[in-house]
Amino acid sequence: RVAHLVERGIDADRILLLTFTNKAAREMLDRAQHLIHGGVGGMLGGTFHHLANRMLRRHATALGYRLDYALLDRDDSLSLIRASIKALKLKAKEFPRAPVLMGLVGEAKNTQRAIADVVQDRYEQLETDKFTVDPEIVVRVLEAYESRKRGLGAMDFDDLLENWLELLLRDGTSLPMVKQIQYILVDEYQDTNHVQANILDCLSLGHRNLMVVG
Repeated sequence: RVAHLVERGIDADRILLLTFTNKAAREMLDRAQHLIHGGVGGMLGGTFHHLANRMLRRHATALGYRLDYALLDRDDSLSLIRASIKALKLKAKEFPRAPVLMGLVGEAKNTQRAIADVVQDRYEQLETDKFTVDPEIVVRVLEAYESRKRGLGAMDFDDLLENWLELLLRDGTSLPMVKQIQYILVDEYQDTNHVQANILDCLSLGHRNLMVVG
């Protein structure tokens, strides 16, 4: 598809390639370069998170962040969740573990649902033989985590997608990078979550040149 578009005279920098792992993204760009003998200079490509970070580094101020916002890795996020539990004077041994709570945050963001709704749906899974979980307290911890992140001007990887979508919904048609894109190709589309699908809808709104493989 890339070779066909370039051979038809479409500039490579008008094409966006998206996939789900860094390895797959590199392989995809290498194959495209081989097919058209290196004529992919300027082509946009990578994972959803990579492109989200790239766009937010240019436009995060529109969402109230600094352009040099901190990007939290998994360990950073877990530490911040544990700090939120401690600040609320909850005993960690009587509460779901930080990785479980982090999973709830990710599910809420990737499905674009309220944290309280996700916690309620997962209530039985949170309980153990040792303790009974109060969903309202779980929500308080997760809301405290979100507040602490915002106070630090930081994002985690789930925030990248959520904030990219918010940016597109607010002002997507006027963003230079979005205006540049004319053709979008997505690999492994079966792995797309709700927020990623909505991002693709926004990116392709002006031209509807969207091809997916799954």
